Amino acid sequence: MLSHIHRILEDLGISSQKRVLHVQFSNPSLNTQVFLQSIEGQHQLNEGLTADLFCLSTNAHISLKQFIGCQVAVDQVTDQGQLFRTTGIITEASQGQSDGSLTLYKLRLQDPTALWHKRRNSRVFMNKSVRDITKILFTEWQNKSPLFASGLTLDLKGLTEDYDVRPFIMQTNETDYEFLTRLWRSEGINWLVDEAQLWVADSSDEIQPQKLRLIDNNESYLALDRRNIRYHRSSAVEQQDSMTSLVPTRSLQPTAVHVQRWQADALSQEEGMGSVQSKHSHSANQDNASLSLEHAWHVSPAWMQDLNGEDQATASGHQQLEKLNQNLSDYYASQSKYFHAQTTVRDAQVGYWFELNEHPEIDTHSGSDKEFLIIGKSFYLQNNLPKDLQQQINQLFSQSQWQNNQSGPNDQTERQGNELILSRRNIKTVPEYHPLEHRPAAYPQRARVVGLEGESIHVDQWGRIKVRFLFTRADDHSHDGGAGSNDNDTDSAWVDVLTPWAGEGYGARFLPRVGEIVVIDFFDGNIDRPFVVGRIHEAERHPTQFDQKGQLPDTKKLSGIRSEEVDGKGFNQLRFDDTTGQISTQLQSSHAASQLNLGNLSHPKDKPESEGRGEGFEIRTDQWGAVRAGSGLLVSTHKQDQAQGVHLDANEAKQQIEGGLNNAKAL
Repeated sequence: MLSHIHRILEDLGISSQKRVLHVQFSNPSLNTQVFLQSIEGQHQLNEGLTADLFCLSTNAHISLKQFIGCQVAVDQVTDQGQLFRTTGIITEASQGQSDGSLTLYKLRLQDPTALWHKRRNSRVFMNKSVRDITKILFTEWQNKSPLFASGLTLDLKGLTEDYDVRPFIMQTNETDYEFLTRLWRSEGINWLVDEAQLWVADSSDEIQPQKLRLIDNNESYLALDRRNIRYHRSSAVEQQDSMTSLVPTRSLQPTAVHVQRWQADALSQEEGMGSVQSKHSHSANQDNASLSLEHAWHVSPAWMQDLNGEDQATASGHQQLEKLNQNLSDYYASQSKYFHAQTTVRDAQVGYWFELNEHPEIDTHSGSDKEFLIIGKSFYLQNNLPKDLQQQINQLFSQSQWQNNQSGPNDQTERQGNELILSRRNIKTVPEYHPLEHRPAAYPQRARVVGLEGESIHVDQWGRIKVRFLFTRADDHSHDGGAGSNDNDTDSAWVDVLTPWAGEGYGARFLPRVGEIVVIDFFDGNIDRPFVVGRIHEAERHPTQFDQKGQLPDTKKLSGIRSEEVDGKGFNQLRFDDTTGQISTQLQSSHAASQLNLGNLSHPKDKPESEGRGEGFEIRTDQWGAVRAGSGLLVSTHKQDQAQGVHLDANEAKQQIEGGLNNAKAL
């Protein structure tokens, strides 16, 4: 039987009481086989937590599958003797080299939002806010994934603003992580993976799920339990953790933001407040106006809700532009100054703030200027092992070609530390948002026209239609009564239809009908702004059959328009026949075969040519006909070559009548 790793370590004098690192797995069998030697990781606001655990075992045959999907808790002993906990799930496991007595394992610890990277989907949401969609997807994950449900909870207490109800939002070929973070970025919402239980009494305490905190204001960030960190040199004999280095960095950022977009209901380009200068001073040598570093954004057209307000969506207006303008300005201001700090503070937690003391420059400030928010953290910590054992482990690391912060046996450098990225607490945090980059690629795609039951044509006052995107699945839309996959008018918001001519009450109108397949494109490449660009013939939806005869390519010399009676079999058509030697035009209603035929008339074609019917024009119907002309009617057999005469030219007829009269008189 393999030796118990912890018993071996205790025989070497490394009891659990002497360790600065402890690990607990949700798989109990691993807890007796694996010893955590060190941890290296990164944790950032608006990103998440990722760490590598370097472990030892006397068992060289642990199946890597046993690690994958485990919840894990890493407890660090702080300078106060308390246990500071970091949790997550194992998403990757590697086995390193073995020397017969010890085997290395490297485990990747991530927060549960890492699972969101593994699910890609396409779906639609109607009349929902970003907050609503977040809750919907989070609930789905909790219901479908026990690992996710046991590893993460949602905390929305940090959201203090009201969020617009958007008429239409689409996820397309995006992972759930890409989709949700895109929405959060667009609203200026920060996301923070935090621990539900930062402190534990014992390393065997039950692993609690982490918290995903959404935050839109700096007041929602909490203070570290220690609240104060002192600036002090690091030393092996130093009893308290401290900050050993603080490096401020300034960088030039855009000094003004101008956002504009098309507002359809106003038929105008909307500019909000225009070009807004940053309130943050970027340079002691130049004021913001003279720097003239403006980011002028032309963003996607405003969404257009139901014209009658029946969808309960938030009306689009200046408020969306002003919010985007402010969020962009706040982000540039936050990037203009930040701090890098080297510390030994083991309980420094991202998304928490502290007051810095005993720093020669910071102490000249007061109040909030001494308070710093931790927005990023890179950290490492290792258990201290005997020299011989450490040499043995270092050799295994070298053979495994793994890089870590292990100290050599004669190295007196720190065995723990971290680098923090800080901003002043009073500088508002917002996630980076690039309107053209933080969104999926949008390409033309097909959709099916839908409408109310029993309606063949379903449009609003603007001629907009509703569609079902072909990728939608019923299971993805069960949260909203199937809206999006019902094959009816609940499947989308109103979608604009491109037309070749759109005047004020005049133009061309060919409205898509329920059941037709249309081609969708997207304004400004924005997946949330679809519009119909046209229709295509496929499968049984064969190209237009004039006179309900023939097919391509046999009738390729015919062109024109043929409509179809709503809920019937009749049709109207304007047909142009450009067949060599048989050129003609026809305006026809199938009702009573009522036609106006012009040119070299021929029978309806179902092949390249057909028999002729005569030349000239024909007005005919199987029912009644009437010819009325209030000012007079000229019917003449006298021709006008090439239609070069005057409309009512009757001279030839008059001359013929006068000649006949004269002849009669002569008799």
